Amino acid sequence: MKTVLALGAVLMIAVDALVGMRLLWVARRSRRLPEALLGSAFLLLGVLGYPLTTAARRGAFGSGAADAAAMGAGLLVQDVACLAVYLFTARTFRAGEPWARVLVWVAGAAFVASLAGHAVSDGFAPGSRSAGYWLGFATRTLAFAWACAEALRQYRSATRRLRLGLVDPLVANRFLIYAIGMGGVFAAFAIHFLGLILTPNAAESIWVLAGTGAVGVVTAIPTWLAFMPPAAYRRWVVARAETTAPADAAPQPLAPR
Repeated sequence: MKTVLALGAVLMIAVDALVGMRLLWVARRSRRLPEALLGSAFLLLGVLGYPLTTAARRGAFGSGAADAAAMGAGLLVQDVACLAVYLFTARTFRAGEPWARVLVWVAGAAFVASLAGHAVSDGFAPGSRSAGYWLGFATRTLAFAWACAEALRQYRSATRRLRLGLVDPLVANRFLIYAIGMGGVFAAFAIHFLGLILTPNAAESIWVLAGTGAVGVVTAIPTWLAFMPPAAYRRWVVARAETTAPADAAPQPLAPR
């Protein structure tokens, strides 16, 4: 069982690493901020922050002080990653809307307050249930709930335009699978939350590890398809759009971008 759980975690980390590096490579070529933000989020959260805090909760660093230091570093990295998700969502889905910029600033302030409170209350001791920890956890969770909601909103809009042949089907599909990926991360946070309140150590609980691992594996698939779709998948999306489009839809080029 533990081997299966470990394989799920490794798969999730591997996909996060591949997607993150691809997005940063695209950002380097295009010099666009959204790709840089999302690529950094995948690498920081999935490849560095989550493994660090999980290892700290399991006492993997050999002493209480070392585990606490790793926990603090992991939470800091996670907060930076989630703030990047807030920024990406604001710039991509709510560009120019003041309330979205305010939400990003509020999230940043909450992260600072949570880290300070966590440090003062118990020095980032693994297994902490301090107010600072919960504030950071809630703010991190909200990042993915917001990203999922905005992507679904765009998908509904794109679906209506797709029926009229006014949008590339690959764009509409990307909104959907991105929403599924972000919703999966939100679900993983929800499972971890239940583990925190129902078990003495979520990092040692089989059902928590199984739940988050399963969600991670399932989430890895839409994440991969959203940012590195193979040619066969792109052809399937386009063909499906062509067969379901109404006869009077305006003709639009449906070739993959």
